[in-house]
Amino acid sequence: MKTCRGCGEVKPLDEFDIGRGKCKPCRRAIQRAYRNSRPGYHRNHNLKQRYGITPEEYESILAAQNFMCAICEVEISHALEYKTGRTVAVDHNHETGEIRGILCSKCNLVLGHARESTDILYKSIVYLSERGTYTPKR
Repeated sequence: MKTCRGCGEVKPLDEFDIGRGKCKPCRRAIQRAYRNSRPGYHRNHNLKQRYGITPEEYESILAAQNFMCAICEVEISHALEYKTGRTVAVDHNHETGEIRGILCSKCNLVLGHARESTDILYKSIVYLSERGTYTPKR
Protein backbone atom coordinates (compact mmCIF):
# COMPACT_ATOMS: atom_id res chain seq x y z
CA MET A 1 0.00 0.00 0.00
CA LYS A 2 1.12 3.53 -0.71
CA THR A 3 -0.22 7.05 -0.09
CA CYS A 4 -0.84 9.15 -3.20
CA ARG A 5 0.77 12.60 -3.11
CA GLY A 6 -2.06 13.92 -5.28
CA CYS A 7 -5.27 12.82 -3.59
CA GLY A 8 -3.81 11.66 -0.25
CA GLU A 9 -5.56 8.28 -0.43
CA VAL A 10 -3.84 5.05 0.53
CA LYS A 11 -3.98 2.72 -2.48
CA PRO A 12 -2.51 -0.62 -3.61
CA LEU A 13 0.88 -0.45 -5.35
CA ASP A 14 -0.62 -1.50 -8.70
CA GLU A 15 -2.43 1.87 -8.75
CA PHE A 16 0.96 3.59 -9.16
CA ASP A 17 3.51 3.62 -11.96
CA ILE A 18 6.99 2.58 -10.83
CA GLY A 19 8.81 5.49 -9.21
CA ARG A 20 5.78 7.79 -9.22
CA GLY A 21 4.32 9.43 -6.14
CA LYS A 22 0.88 10.01 -7.62
CA CYS A 23 -1.67 7.33 -8.44
CA LYS A 24 -2.65 6.66 -12.06
CA PRO A 25 -6.01 8.51 -11.85
CA CYS A 26 -4.29 11.61 -10.39
CA ARG A 27 -1.58 11.50 -13.08
CA ARG A 28 -4.22 11.18 -15.82
CA ALA A 29 -6.10 14.17 -14.39
CA ILE A 30 -2.90 16.25 -14.37
CA GLN A 31 -2.07 15.22 -17.95
CA ARG A 32 -5.62 16.01 -19.11
CA ALA A 33 -5.49 19.46 -17.46
CA TYR A 34 -2.12 20.13 -19.12
CA ARG A 35 -3.41 19.11 -22.56
CA ASN A 36 -6.53 21.24 -22.12
CA SER A 37 -4.44 24.27 -21.14
CA ARG A 38 -2.63 24.15 -24.50
CA PRO A 39 -5.32 23.84 -27.18
CA GLY A 40 -3.97 22.83 -30.55
CA TYR A 41 -0.48 22.00 -29.28
CA HIS A 42 -0.73 18.25 -29.73
CA ARG A 43 -2.46 18.56 -33.10
CA ASN A 44 0.22 20.92 -34.38
CA HIS A 45 3.01 18.82 -32.89
CA ASN A 46 1.60 15.65 -34.49
CA LEU A 47 1.33 17.30 -37.90
CA LYS A 48 5.02 18.19 -37.75
CA GLN A 49 6.22 14.92 -36.19
CA ARG A 50 4.15 12.49 -38.24
CA TYR A 51 3.84 14.23 -41.59
CA GLY A 52 6.49 16.96 -41.61
CA ILE A 53 4.00 19.77 -42.23
CA THR A 54 3.01 22.89 -40.32
CA PRO A 55 -0.58 23.82 -39.48
CA GLU A 56 -0.31 26.46 -42.22
CA GLU A 57 0.68 23.82 -44.78
CA TYR A 58 -2.21 21.65 -43.60
CA GLU A 59 -4.62 24.57 -44.11
CA SER A 60 -3.12 25.20 -47.55
CA ILE A 61 -3.71 21.55 -48.60
CA LEU A 62 -7.26 21.73 -47.27
CA ALA A 63 -7.90 25.03 -49.09
CA ALA A 64 -6.64 23.49 -52.35
CA GLN A 65 -9.30 20.79 -51.83
CA ASN A 66 -11.98 23.48 -51.26
CA PHE A 67 -12.24 22.32 -47.62
CA MET A 68 -13.63 18.95 -48.70
CA CYS A 69 -12.52 15.34 -48.42
CA ALA A 70 -10.38 14.58 -51.49
CA ILE A 71 -12.47 11.46 -52.23
CA CYS A 72 -16.11 11.85 -51.17
CA GLU A 73 -16.14 15.66 -50.99
CA VAL A 74 -17.79 15.89 -47.57
CA GLU A 75 -17.17 19.36 -46.15
CA ILE A 76 -14.23 19.66 -43.74
CA SER A 77 -13.82 22.61 -41.37
CA HIS A 78 -10.55 24.31 -40.54
CA ALA A 79 -10.27 22.54 -37.18
CA LEU A 80 -9.25 19.04 -38.32
CA GLU A 81 -12.87 17.96 -38.25
CA TYR A 82 -15.70 17.63 -40.65
CA LYS A 83 -19.27 18.72 -40.00
CA THR A 84 -20.19 15.75 -37.81
CA GLY A 85 -17.22 16.43 -35.52
CA ARG A 86 -15.19 13.36 -36.46
CA THR A 87 -11.51 13.77 -37.05
CA VAL A 88 -9.98 13.70 -40.48
CA ALA A 89 -6.76 12.15 -41.71
CA VAL A 90 -3.69 13.38 -43.52
CA ASP A 91 -3.45 10.78 -46.28
CA HIS A 92 0.12 9.88 -47.15
CA ASN A 93 2.17 7.24 -48.90
CA HIS A 94 3.50 4.96 -46.17
CA GLU A 95 6.63 4.11 -48.13
CA THR A 96 7.73 7.59 -49.23
CA GLY A 97 5.92 9.75 -46.66
CA GLU A 98 4.56 11.94 -49.47
CA ILE A 99 1.26 13.60 -48.57
CA ARG A 100 -1.58 12.89 -51.00
CA GLY A 101 -4.36 14.94 -49.40
CA ILE A 102 -6.78 15.32 -46.52
CA LEU A 103 -9.51 12.68 -46.17
CA CYS A 104 -12.53 12.15 -43.94
CA SER A 105 -12.04 9.22 -41.60
CA LYS A 106 -14.40 6.95 -43.57
CA CYS A 107 -12.50 7.39 -46.85
CA ASN A 108 -9.19 6.96 -45.02
CA LEU A 109 -10.46 3.66 -43.59
CA VAL A 110 -11.52 2.48 -47.06
CA LEU A 111 -7.97 3.02 -48.35
CA GLY A 112 -6.48 1.36 -45.29
CA HIS A 113 -8.73 -1.69 -45.44
CA ALA A 114 -7.93 -2.03 -49.15
CA ARG A 115 -4.24 -1.91 -48.17
CA GLU A 116 -3.86 1.11 -50.49
CA SER A 117 -4.08 -1.30 -53.41
CA THR A 118 -5.55 0.11 -56.63
CA ASP A 119 -6.14 -3.48 -57.74
CA ILE A 120 -8.33 -4.23 -54.71
CA LEU A 121 -10.20 -0.94 -55.12
CA TYR A 122 -10.74 -1.57 -58.84
CA LYS A 123 -12.05 -5.10 -58.14
CA SER A 124 -14.38 -3.57 -55.53
CA ILE A 125 -15.78 -1.18 -58.14
CA VAL A 126 -16.30 -4.02 -60.62
CA TYR A 127 -17.96 -6.14 -57.92
CA LEU A 128 -20.39 -3.35 -56.98
CA SER A 129 -21.09 -2.56 -60.64
CA GLU A 130 -21.90 -6.16 -61.51
CA ARG A 131 -23.89 -7.00 -58.41
CA GLY A 132 -25.72 -3.72 -57.91
CA THR A 133 -26.58 -2.41 -54.50
CA TYR A 134 -28.23 -4.35 -51.72
CA THR A 135 -31.63 -3.13 -50.63
CA PRO A 136 -32.87 -4.72 -47.40
CA LYS A 137 -36.47 -6.00 -47.35
CA ARG A 138 -38.82 -4.12 -45.08
